[in-house]
Amino acid sequence: MKDQNLSANDSAADSKVNTSARTALSAGELMQEAKRQSQALKMISRWRTIGFVAAAVGAVLLYSGLTGAGRNIPLIALGTVIVAAGMAAAILCDMGIRNGRRNVEKILDAAQGGSSQRAPEDA
Repeated sequence: MKDQNLSANDSAADSKVNTSARTALSAGELMQEAKRQSQALKMISRWRTIGFVAAAVGAVLLYSGLTGAGRNIPLIALGTVIVAAGMAAAILCDMGIRNGRRNVEKILDAAQGGSSQRAPEDA
């Protein structure tokens, strides 16, 4: 029984050592990760643009439903839903881009040894 407890404790200690060894990345690996995240940010930026386009299309539908001889309730409802969904998607993507840029800066700072001092980003 004691042998099983000792081996379980040794396994737990070994897994902690392996985890810490896995988290220590070289500067080259950090640069590759920063590059991958930058590419992901470009994709998220495209999705943000799609969100803005959807919101614009929804605004056109909403305007079309409000103007004219009579009010077209289904068109107003559809336009409102599309505007709301498009703007929500664009806002979420924008938040992801801002947080992702900060993360990439931290990765690059860690890859350079933490010695670089960057100017604060304009808000």
